[in-house]
Amino acid sequence: MPVVRVMFYEGRSPQKKREIAEQITDALVRIGGSKREAVNVIFDNFKKEDWVIGGAPELNGSITKVGAKSA
Repeated sequence: MPVVRVMFYEGRSPQKKREIAEQITDALVRIGGSKREAVNVIFDNFKKEDWVIGGAPELNGSITKVGAKSA
């Protein structure tokens, strides 16, 4: 039973979340061999002021992808 947790800032519509969940589910079925009904996608939505990096609130959008190299 794959469980995927998606964390991002609040503001995405239910339709957008549905599209994201469908794409994640499709990938796990196609690539991972999972059964569609076994895939779980959980959305955690945060206010920007609730996301803290290095002790400071993340208010300026500087979060980068995991594995991204900093300049």
